[in-house]
Amino acid sequence: MKRPETTEHPIYYKQYIDLIKSDNILKVLDKQVIDIQELLSGISEEKENFVYAPDKWTPKEVIGHIIDTERIMAYRALCFARKDKTPLPGFDENNYVANSNFNKRTMYDLGHEFAVVRESNIALFKCFDEAMLNEMGNANGKEVSVRAILFMIAGHAVHHINVIKTRYLSV
Repeated sequence: MKRPETTEHPIYYKQYIDLIKSDNILKVLDKQVIDIQELLSGISEEKENFVYAPDKWTPKEVIGHIIDTERIMAYRALCFARKDKTPLPGFDENNYVANSNFNKRTMYDLGHEFAVVRESNIALFKCFDEAMLNEMGNANGKEVSVRAILFMIAGHAVHHINVIKTRYLSV
């Protein structure tokens, strides 16, 4: 699969897409399941609800945010791949986290949910042909391709896993 062109996504998402070095996005998405499971299994109970600064999320909330965002992005990819031209809304990530129960759950449970969501999405994405990947749609007032969404999902996860590693686990 070719990488998305800059015309296929809002410039904001370039930071996430650039974190993905491989063009084989399905392989990247699949490998992230193992990598994230491994990382989460090494987070101590003391660190699970740690915040490194006021108004920052806990590692559990970061993982929950990755899951929520992936669900939303996958829905967008599905809509656009199926040529649904209905403009889709944005979402307030802080409001989503504030109205979750991520901190009341175990890290194991969140890791399991991430894996289930990701595996389901990979099954969907595997059936997208080149024409579907090229489809464009409008999300949050911006045009984006299905292909770009797949790279955004993977890059978004990398970004937040890097935050967990540097802001929570290195302290």
